Amino acid sequence: MKYFSYFIFIAFIVTLLLFLRNALKPETEQVYITGSEKCGECHSLQNIGNQSGIWINSRHSTAFKTLLGDKATDFAAKNNLVKPAENPECLKCHSTEYSLGNPLKSEAPRYSIEEGVGCESCHGAGSLYSPAEIMKDEGFFKSNGGIKGDESTCKNCHSPKGNKEHRISVDMCPFQENEFDYRTAFEKIKHPLNKDFKSDK
Repeated sequence: MKYFSYFIFIAFIVTLLLFLRNALKPETEQVYITGSEKCGECHSLQNIGNQSGIWINSRHSTAFKTLLGDKATDFAAKNNLVKPAENPECLKCHSTEYSLGNPLKSEAPRYSIEEGVGCESCHGAGSLYSPAEIMKDEGFFKSNGGIKGDESTCKNCHSPKGNKEHRISVDMCPFQENEFDYRTAFEKIKHPLNKDFKSDK
């Protein structure tokens, strides 16, 4: 009987500790990709600079589709590689999902891998920072996982050296023939926010 009382007491203490651990430990919210279409709800507005339009007209938006083309698929077949559209080594630079380490996206039905290199490839998965009240404040944007994007972000995929020999390498695309110059490339893709825009929202 005495041992049974000890057992009940220990079980009570363990249950109490588990309860306190769960009660005091804040539950971390799962981060997921929202998709560039969601970003475009605000960022396609002309009065703030139409950042989505710049992305849509860039090669980033068609990056996944290039993996389906004859050039990529023929190269893969010739070199005994997995189909480019299924190859994680290709997808990490040709899709938002794989560039972010394949984060959860089940809650974002509007995300499609076909968006290519979408907004969140460079700015981080947006589920926590996408609400308008957070986006208005750069500090809140960053503290909720937002990334401004800079030269190092671009160089995650664009190698400073060209690959004219079309060598297969884990850190260089066989089709990036020319050296990557960040300043020149940034001029083509830059999409500044019109900070003079005032919103009542």
